[in-house]
Amino acid sequence: MLLSFVYGLIGIVLLTAFCLIGAFSVPQIAYWMMTPYAKRLLEKAGIPKKLDTKSWVKIIILTILVGTGFVLTIITAGIQGVRAGMSFFELSLRFVIFFWMVSLFDAIVLDWWMFTKTNIFGVLIKKKTGETPEVWRVDPQWDGKEMLKLIIEIVVSVILAFVFIKIV
Repeated sequence: MLLSFVYGLIGIVLLTAFCLIGAFSVPQIAYWMMTPYAKRLLEKAGIPKKLDTKSWVKIIILTILVGTGFVLTIITAGIQGVRAGMSFFELSLRFVIFFWMVSLFDAIVLDWWMFTKTNIFGVLIKKKTGETPEVWRVDPQWDGKEMLKLIIEIVVSVILAFVFIKIV
């Protein structure tokens, strides 16, 4: 099970890289994920909603790189698990651990701690505008669908385990 946590840590690193690099290179992606209050603060700071061509290229390249990393991690975890003789339940549990580590890290660290306890939001605005923002912290962007997401991740884990056991 130690390897399951290692794969989860890889997922956390990939998610963090995507969020931080994405936010600082293309701050407009925050409009897709932030609360209405945070979006108003971005607009007030003069950060436009529209993405220019250069920003689209940056976010597409970042998405491809991180997405490829996630897919390769899942494939590696599945193949290694089957070759190590994991049962269907154990492999399903490995994928649940991977997905839940990433989801819980996202909710607790990236959505709650970074936006409510650090000044990362204000730093983002200051870096992009050069002006000191009046608000440095915002509410987390929870949408009430976190539990549904965790349940869906169980179903996806079971499907992935089934596929890997049948194919490998």
